[in-house]
Amino acid sequence: MKKILLILTLSIFSFASNLPINSVVKIFSTVSDQNYLEPWENPKIYNLTGSGAIIKDNRILTSAHVVSGANFVEVQKENDSKKYDATVKYISNDVDLAILEVNDKSFFANTKALEITEDVKIKDSVTAIGYPIGGNTLSTTNGIVSRIEYKNYSWNPWARYMTIQIDAAINSGNSGGAVIDKDNKLIGIAMMKLTNTDNIAYIVPSVVINTFLNDIKDNKVDGFASTQTLIDHIENQNLKDYLGLQDNFGVLITRADIEDVEFQDNDVLISINGKKISNDGKIDSKYGKISFGYELDNKQIGETVKFEIIRNKKKIDVVYKVKNSKALIPYEFESKPKYIIFGGLGFSPLTANYLVKLGGSARDIDLMLYKDQKTDEVTQRVVWLQKIFPHKINRGYYSSAYIVSKVNGIKIKDFNHFVNIIDNNKDEYTVIDFVENTKVVLKTKEARESFEQIKTNYGLKSDRKVNK
Repeated sequence: MKKILLILTLSIFSFASNLPINSVVKIFSTVSDQNYLEPWENPKIYNLTGSGAIIKDNRILTSAHVVSGANFVEVQKENDSKKYDATVKYISNDVDLAILEVNDKSFFANTKALEITEDVKIKDSVTAIGYPIGGNTLSTTNGIVSRIEYKNYSWNPWARYMTIQIDAAINSGNSGGAVIDKDNKLIGIAMMKLTNTDNIAYIVPSVVINTFLNDIKDNKVDGFASTQTLIDHIENQNLKDYLGLQDNFGVLITRADIEDVEFQDNDVLISINGKKISNDGKIDSKYGKISFGYELDNKQIGETVKFEIIRNKKKIDVVYKVKNSKALIPYEFESKPKYIIFGGLGFSPLTANYLVKLGGSARDIDLMLYKDQKTDEVTQRVVWLQKIFPHKINRGYYSSAYIVSKVNGIKIKDFNHFVNIIDNNKDEYTVIDFVENTKVVLKTKEARESFEQIKTNYGLKSDRKVNK
């Protein structure tokens, strides 16, 4: 019995000693928390820690949410008290990934780059390696792959990409750390854990990581496939008959993104790259049944896929160009919130960041409906009246939360367009029309001159922030 226990103990020790602890680092970030509720106020500064995995070419792979908006980044190896300066070389907030570079190449002495593998399946044994809860000692937890599925990412809640669910314990500080298989190959990096559950966590899988690494080969980040086209499952038999479907394949386009010129409303997507799309939007893959978005997400922006479509009850083939189409009301990551104060009226680009911070009242949810309503004239951003600083120049204007439609008869395309019109207006009056069928009229010269007093009254530092 003792011999068996000894063998077991030695086996566990041997496994632990073979773990690539010299391939995982601790990350220290100083981050600005931008104030989207009051963009004219200074951001709050806070510190956080995370983990990172060393990959080939002396690069450190980590989570975007560990370093996004960071003013200062440092990295540290296990069993080394020295911290090294690092820079964020590439970042994709779409899929919560970032690449760090360390100028001092001595940092990589006695380290080993992890090999990335896409060979992963349900019930595979995995180990998560990182620095949870801000600890100074590397931590390892074991588990298995329990699911491979599409899910909303915590850092970018409006995006759904492939994830791997594991039952190894992951906590704050693990983010960006390596998750490896039995051969010490990287299958993903730690992303998030489910709240109110024990040992259920999600990682960004290697297939997404490789798409990101391929994206940055040209030294820039183009992003992942993204569209505002809306689809719906087709389960009702009457709907199937109406659309001319004779089997259980196909999803319905209920509203096509203006940028998706290849699609039309009421198109039925039957297959993608020869793979049949089921009524619930899934296709067969090496990972089992998964969202047909898998075929898009593995492509680079500008590459194409082939759809088989039923349009007006006729089958046609459509070549679709993969694109990164942004919402009119996006969730921002790297940008500092913009604003301009004119005549005591505070205008800014409407962001999902603001709506999330506010908590999402009914009014705000109504505003969110504008995020998909792109037109030929309005394709980039929604500009809105966020706040009024009371002054005699704006007496009688009490309500904010209005979306700008026109300035002096000119349709507004985005925030920069709005600022340019305000700054270059030579008319006696500035007339601002809103989507809600109301308007503001200000004397142009008086509105510009009013800021000095408004600045004093409300402790403001500037009438604008228009650059990143």
